[in-house]
Amino acid sequence: GYDTDYIFRGANLGQDLLWSDVNVSTSLSDGLGLNVGAWYANPTDGGGGDELDIYAGVSTNLGGMSLDIGSTYYYYPGATGDNELEVGAALGTTMGSFDVSAGVYHNTDSDNTYVELGVGTSFDLTDGVSLDIGASIGNNQDAVGGQADGLSALTVTIGAPIGLSDNATITPYVGLNA
Repeated sequence: GYDTDYIFRGANLGQDLLWSDVNVSTSLSDGLGLNVGAWYANPTDGGGGDELDIYAGVSTNLGGMSLDIGSTYYYYPGATGDNELEVGAALGTTMGSFDVSAGVYHNTDSDNTYVELGVGTSFDLTDGVSLDIGASIGNNQDAVGGQADGLSALTVTIGAPIGLSDNATITPYVGLNA
């Protein structure tokens, strides 16, 4: 993927971000899912260094609501002492044609808690193309790593996932951060 800016929790961590993600999702049992993956990022301008995120989580359905619990290890190649571990939980549900979510994420190394609320919807344009619209608002407990405390992220995204095959999708999108 490519992003003009790498915005994470309200902080600009670099420009011209090249990234890739590999993940596997599987069912552990009826109603319990597992997702494991790795995300590698390379912001090529703006002072940000490479980043490898290794993540795993489980998900389940609680009636009309989903629960996701997981952890992410943030590894920064070449940096010393900057690696971090984050644990989090998120709830999601559908209200009419909108998906709504609330998540809490705690960084065990910086002892910072981040809360995020989100809403989104999707419209089918053709059999293989849809239009996804979403917005989220985030709040940091403390000012850490260039991220302000309090309201730190307001993001609006518009994407158009294009199904290439049953197992592959490309998603051009535009995101606005304030």
